[in-house]
Amino acid sequence: MRNSVAALAVLSLLAACDGNPLVKPEEEDVIEEPDEGEEVADPTIVPDSVAGNLKAISYDAAAKRLFVTISGIDGTPEAAEYFRNSRAEAGLPAGFEVYTLQEDPLDRFFAGVIKESGDGTVRAATVSDGGQFGYFFGGTWFERDGEFDKPDIGNGPGQGQVSYAGDYVGLDNYSGPVPDLPAGTDPAIQMQYPGRVLGDVFVNVNFSDMLLSGVIFNREALDNPSIGLSNVIISPTTITEDGTFLGDVQIGTDDVGDIAGLFGGMDSAYMAGAVAFIPLPDNPDSFENGVFVLTQCGMNGEDAALCSGTAP
Repeated sequence: MRNSVAALAVLSLLAACDGNPLVKPEEEDVIEEPDEGEEVADPTIVPDSVAGNLKAISYDAAAKRLFVTISGIDGTPEAAEYFRNSRAEAGLPAGFEVYTLQEDPLDRFFAGVIKESGDGTVRAATVSDGGQFGYFFGGTWFERDGEFDKPDIGNGPGQGQVSYAGDYVGLDNYSGPVPDLPAGTDPAIQMQYPGRVLGDVFVNVNFSDMLLSGVIFNREALDNPSIGLSNVIISPTTITEDGTFLGDVQIGTDDVGDIAGLFGGMDSAYMAGAVAFIPLPDNPDSFENGVFVLTQCGMNGEDAALCSGTAP
């Protein structure tokens, strides 16, 4: 189910948090919860099929603080603070931030990856551990500030028929490094770090028919590049009147999981999405949770390389 990857360089990247060592000092026993009145995202907008064990996220983009509520064995209090781990961001696309938590060397190691759109209207996150005792906990989350602003529909290119493109980051339960345990620890207690997965996303959207379809491609297991990963097809999916969507993802002709997300910003300039699926169909124990925040092609901040050839 898992590869024992002796990647010492990657271990050092994952384990070293900015100003917060892997095992927190005793004086940091109490983890602060979000300030009273601070907005915590309503998890009901995220379908269970992609939310998984993740219940809520509270994110302060300015202060770089992330609080995670997950039905998993990560930490206390219920909304536990994860700490910025910029070294674990090495190799990830620009804009994705990584926060991690491990209360002691024999606990599960959790990572949270989050990205926000350029205008701050949409954001998406995924949280997961790499597994321990044959189980793992993980899930995804997304939210939008403001209402769905459906683009004007016309007859020309870019007038209702548009494309979105950008980067993808996922966390899996099989490709991450296996850390050394304290001397004398029984191997039965061994945990694994979540593996980081990279990719590109391209989605075509028709706001007249309210349909989308696309692909997550150029996928790579960053912590174990020897593992070959397939393209993930986003099946044709209906967009609701409130600018959200829920559909299936496929590898080849096999349905392997789900995708959900929403559109935000002026004229739906941005698209946030999340997937939860089995990435290795021959290994049903493999699992991946991932997210993307894409800019509409033709809009300021577009991915120029991926949007090349689109109209406008």
